[in-house]
Amino acid sequence: MYSRPKVSIIIPVYNVEKYLETCLNSVAGQTLKETEVIVVDDGSTDQSPRIIEEFKQRYSHFICLSQSNQGVSAVRRNGLAHSEGETVLFIDADDFVPSTYCERLYNALQANGADIAVGPLVRYYTDTRQAVPEDMEAFSRLCLEGEEKTLLFSNFPAVMALCGKLIRRELWDSTPLTFSSYPAGDDICPSIQLIACAKKIAPVKEAVYFYRQAREGSLSTSSKERFGGLFHGFLDARDYLIQSGQYAAYAPGFEYVRLVCLLSFMEMYGLSAPEEKLLAQHRSSLLLPARLFKKRNLRFRARVKLLKWCLRTGISYARCMRQVRRSRRWLFKEK
Repeated sequence: MYSRPKVSIIIPVYNVEKYLETCLNSVAGQTLKETEVIVVDDGSTDQSPRIIEEFKQRYSHFICLSQSNQGVSAVRRNGLAHSEGETVLFIDADDFVPSTYCERLYNALQANGADIAVGPLVRYYTDTRQAVPEDMEAFSRLCLEGEEKTLLFSNFPAVMALCGKLIRRELWDSTPLTFSSYPAGDDICPSIQLIACAKKIAPVKEAVYFYRQAREGSLSTSSKERFGGLFHGFLDARDYLIQSGQYAAYAPGFEYVRLVCLLSFMEMYGLSAPEEKLLAQHRSSLLLPARLFKKRNLRFRARVKLLKWCLRTGISYARCMRQVRRSRRWLFKEK
């Protein structure tokens, strides 16, 4: 007798042979057995297809698909089209989860009648094997409803990533999701749309998702085209919140996440001339009232104030911060 899977796990794969076995082993060994694992190879040129085939032969609940390279959004849509689970879970192929991950999320989703169950995303550094948690305030609650959902904005990955969320299929199918065409930032808008549309969200402190940092070849270690993706991903999400009449409720948390990400990028990588132009074109969306950030720390508020001054005067924020760093180094040397 056919039994519908409780969870469809969808894993996009592109040239991750070094980490893929760890990821696939972590989903193959889940304590929740009513799962299907859909692995979609996005035109890999390394040994990833061979590894995927090995897992397909070993596990009957693995479904393996392949396509020409089209990007992660197309991969997810392909995986969804072949999935049958009550719920949907996305995992990136260089990340991994504990064996109880799906069971904890699914049980919490059912127990609370929630549309989404979300666990904390923990940064995992490959070189040191250290796991660094994000802010955990939201995960002290059993269920988030209404404006309580804004608590998730204290945990950046829980807001910005589709990974780490168990999503009821009805919510996914009924939400008009917007995906970016950029190679980065594609998760931001659909993730925030799902949070905004969910009636209930169940935080699950014990369901930890380990997302790998600073891996060779990943977008997280390259600035190329990343700023544009992040910028437009946040801009699309902001437009959605405004159009749906939810911006006022989410603005303090949303704008904090947006500015921390954009400011940190500029301070770390600087901006190219086209990126500076993009910033100038949309400066009105960044000239935000100070009251939004009155509860934030002084350093962040000072960074926002400098950004606003730079936008009004046409001076590059990235260059200003480079000068600040040089001045600090000079002062320390003088001492």
